[in-house]
Amino acid sequence: MKRLGVGFLGIAAMVMSGCVFAPQMRMDVPEDSESFEYNGYTVRVHSIDKGDLGNGSAAGEETAQADFGDLKDLIVDSLPSLEYRIGPLDMVQVVVWEHPELTSPMGQYQPAGQKVTTDGTLFYPYAGEIKVAGLTAQELRAEITQRLSNKILNDPQVDVRVTGYNSLRATVTGAVNKPGFVPFSESPLTIPLAVAAAGGFDETADLSQIQLRRGEKVYTINFMESFKSNLPLEKIVLKPDDQLFIPALAETQKENKVYVLGEVGRVGVVNLNYGSLSLVEALATAGGLQAMYAASSAIYVIRNGSGKNVDIYHLNAKNAMSLAMADRFDLNPHDIVYVDASGLATWNRLLNLIMPNATLINNASGIVNNINQVNYRGWSKGN
Repeated sequence: MKRLGVGFLGIAAMVMSGCVFAPQMRMDVPEDSESFEYNGYTVRVHSIDKGDLGNGSAAGEETAQADFGDLKDLIVDSLPSLEYRIGPLDMVQVVVWEHPELTSPMGQYQPAGQKVTTDGTLFYPYAGEIKVAGLTAQELRAEITQRLSNKILNDPQVDVRVTGYNSLRATVTGAVNKPGFVPFSESPLTIPLAVAAAGGFDETADLSQIQLRRGEKVYTINFMESFKSNLPLEKIVLKPDDQLFIPALAETQKENKVYVLGEVGRVGVVNLNYGSLSLVEALATAGGLQAMYAASSAIYVIRNGSGKNVDIYHLNAKNAMSLAMADRFDLNPHDIVYVDASGLATWNRLLNLIMPNATLINNASGIVNNINQVNYRGWSKGN
């Protein structure tokens, strides 16, 4: 019977050995180090409380000149004065004053202008076939005036204007009301004007992820933040064959997500709002910190960097004023927000494991004791 008691005690010890640690994740970040190695990755530790907001500058620091990244290649100092050059398929109207037979030889059936052929030529009565592609309206006017003067008229009064712009175009597609081609005219075509020509954004548009393709390069433009960041959209002039794409919010939100884990009200995925989400907004959307279990001094943002680099941003929110810094901390897609457990939470969970095991051990001890008593009584009677 003694062996049976020892066996029960051994089982109890094995069960208790699993209760050393509570069943939860813990963040183990060296407090005295700004970086450390983890599984071959270099982990850099930053403090949100001290103004490290993940953008390479401390809070409140102002730069003398805004940095627009790659977009600065698109911004012009001033809008250019353009002279539109006629191209294939453009509509050109020629007016010879006091000579309606030349201006409208077909009478009321004369369309508002003549279409330039695909090879860039235009036929005009008594002037013949003219190579107009590449000419401005004024240059074409001078050419027609000279040809008419040499043949039938003395000092003809000629006016030329382009009535249809079809040769130079940009493309606006995606979440706009009238996707398609936007023609160039005498006025510079900026991004706001191109969007307006396409009927404006529709209700599904994600204005934070507008893409401009020029040649082999693609630029991403945050229309929502343009005014806040003083991005001069009116000084980004489109060029022929540029492609402007406005994605739908349903598509971009598949990638624009952050993950909130740990001691919060609702663990899960939080969508970025038009590409923007602060740390405070993410925590509030996840139901806030669990009052009984969360360690407000141990809030972390884990961000995968380039190569084998990982950045961890730490927020100590014991002082509620630090939430002002958290509101300035902008999250990136695929960031992981983790709220560590407090010591009380660890202790409570440890007790939850111990109590059922303690009951098991107590019951086992009672069984052993009963068996020993029965054995003792039987032995006594035998004597």
